[in-house]
Amino acid sequence: MSPSPNPANTMNEISARFDLVRRNSPLIHHISNFVTLNDCANAAYAVGARPTMAFDPQEAAIAAGQADAIVWNLGTFNSQATAAILSSLPIAAARPIAIVIDPVAAQAYPGRLQFTLDCLDIFASLAKKDRLVCTILVRGNETELTALTQNKDENSSETQAHPTGGVDHCRKRDGVSFSAKLSIYQLFLATFPANMALFLVETGQRDHVLFLHNGRLEQLVHEQSCLALTRITGAGCVSNTLIAATTGAALMADIGCPRSELAAAALAAVAGLVRAGQWAENKSAGIGTFRSLLFDELGQTSMT
Repeated sequence: MSPSPNPANTMNEISARFDLVRRNSPLIHHISNFVTLNDCANAAYAVGARPTMAFDPQEAAIAAGQADAIVWNLGTFNSQATAAILSSLPIAAARPIAIVIDPVAAQAYPGRLQFTLDCLDIFASLAKKDRLVCTILVRGNETELTALTQNKDENSSETQAHPTGGVDHCRKRDGVSFSAKLSIYQLFLATFPANMALFLVETGQRDHVLFLHNGRLEQLVHEQSCLALTRITGAGCVSNTLIAATTGAALMADIGCPRSELAAAALAAVAGLVRAGQWAENKSAGIGTFRSLLFDELGQTSMT
């Protein structure tokens, strides 16, 4: 399929999405990895959102009832995080909020991969009972999403692992065309109930937001990239926070927000991060100053 016109190509569109974040100041509950908690909190504050981190299962359930958006990041995967996610899932599922799931290194660690699929299956079971209200966005790089979507096989009882090259490693797939990848994504999305608002957000050299509309795969694409973002730890984690902020703010403004609008909000989040990264890269002397300047630029994204 050909991609839909990109609504995030203009700075005006990006600014409008982040202006909505600043006006609504969504509360974002993070069950995130320990490596980038501070980055996620600073990114949320930079764009006008409010971060909260609650890892205790009882506290996570409370946070799920209060948050305007949620991030579940499976880096530094551990039993406390899974318990917190499972305790908060039924509460979050029943609310009109956005949940961003990041299956970090799912291609390398079967436990993370299976846990992500298990969570999606719980959401699907709730959707079949008309008890699912939330919006779900699975954000990852090409390697992670390929592992996730290719392992969603009802005839398979186990997941397959591939080597990891590090926390932000993206393994290139040999011999798989772009159109074939889209077909895999479409088949994956089609395994879930039609009333389950599920999106795939693939970030990399090009960013894609994919979802089904009347059984048809819809795709929004952002063409630009920032090489410096690949040289720091946590760029993907920051993008999770920004996606939660823009989609959460969109749902705060309109509970009945259509999927096309939520996709545009998610794409504006990753496009805004790329633009901020490009500006920071032009001013930086190295990765240390780049990281600091990135948050400065994110703080200006909604004021341009």
